Amino acid sequence: MLIGNGHDFTVDWWALGILIFEMIVGIPPFFHRNKQRMYFLIRESPVSFPDPVRHRITVSPEAQDLIVKLLDKDRMNRLGANGIEEILAHPWFADLNIEQLVAKQLTPPYVPRVTEELAYFDKNLTSQTECNDTILSATQRSVINNSKSSFEGFSQ
Repeated sequence: MLIGNGHDFTVDWWALGILIFEMIVGIPPFFHRNKQRMYFLIRESPVSFPDPVRHRITVSPEAQDLIVKLLDKDRMNRLGANGIEEILAHPWFADLNIEQLVAKQLTPPYVPRVTEELAYFDKNLTSQTECNDTILSATQRSVINNSKSSFEGFSQ
């Protein structure tokens, strides 16, 4: 892994591997409470999967293979380096009809029952009326708040 040489589009495939792992396992693949150790794991360690008996989390062989290939440290060897087609051709996607997916014609295997707009969000977050956590000084916040009218009519 090269450090300090920037990124190219293969960083998106790395992020996809991280996301798939986290959605299956529940935590990022290189997580460690000590940030320096976590950075070392990201740079140097292979992906390890939870023990299915001990952790009661099973990651299929196809999913493991996909994740390992998406998280290849060498971006030139990373799955997807030669285009998205090689990712979509992976056996983990074998049962997925890509044309139907793109056309939004697939029925999701799970549709959450929505009873309240924010029911699936943490109550600690949704009950906050204002975010007070910031690295900006009071002076900087004041400048921003006083300048808001300068940007009326702009959209995000």
